Amino acid sequence: MTGAGGGNPTDERAGAGTATAGPRRPGSGRVSDLPARLYAARMRTRSRRRRLTVTLTVTACLLALVGYLLLWHTPLIAVRGVHVRGTKAVAAATVLAAAEIRTGGPMAALDTAAVAARIERIPQIASASVSKDWPGTVVISVVERVAAALVPQGTGYQIVDGGGVVFGHSATVRSGLPVIDVSGAAEDAEVVPGALAALRALPAALDRRIASITATDPYAITLTLTDGTTVNWGGGQDPADKARDLVALLRVGAAHHYDVSAPNAPAKS
Repeated sequence: MTGAGGGNPTDERAGAGTATAGPRRPGSGRVSDLPARLYAARMRTRSRRRRLTVTLTVTACLLALVGYLLLWHTPLIAVRGVHVRGTKAVAAATVLAAAEIRTGGPMAALDTAAVAARIERIPQIASASVSKDWPGTVVISVVERVAAALVPQGTGYQIVDGGGVVFGHSATVRSGLPVIDVSGAAEDAEVVPGALAALRALPAALDRRIASITATDPYAITLTLTDGTTVNWGGGQDPADKARDLVALLRVGAAHHYDVSAPNAPAKS
């Protein structure tokens, strides 16, 4: 039996249990937002970097475009002068006319390879190089062909260089240049390069003694020395071996005719 002033024992136990747990500490049960704040900060940094990268890229492209337009399409940096070097027999005016370089045109837009190709169309020019000397000068350097022999044609002679390229004409025989007289079946063959290979292979002292070269057959090239001595050279093959044999025969003794057409069996008579 419970008294009027007494409480329910069950309620007292429940209240005692509740009192034992004590009050909650501040912030207990809340999730920290620090990782989220750090992630957001990283995203903002990446976004700023992307915007900066895009801005710099666009700026660089615009500057490049402006530079291209200024250099290639305006006379801001123009061709002010053209210098020609290396000319001897060819007039500088001839080179300039072939170059077709427009003074006052944009320096950057000048195609140096195309200019060199135009200059090399001049028969007397073996090679040409073109360079830009900034801010406004173009330099042209040429190498002229050197006459190596004469080839009869009509009433005159064609002038050929060491590679057999015809680059001029002469009405008369020139002192110091041998005449390559090609006739008969040899006219359709590459006799001139073979004869010139013989000249290149001979020592300078002996080369100066060559008065003429004749060929009636692709394998019958004959050299005639200034003293009338003849040399059966044969074809255009093995010029170095044939030159060595001829020099050796000349050292052995004088003769009227030498035969080096077969390098392994030279002879004289």
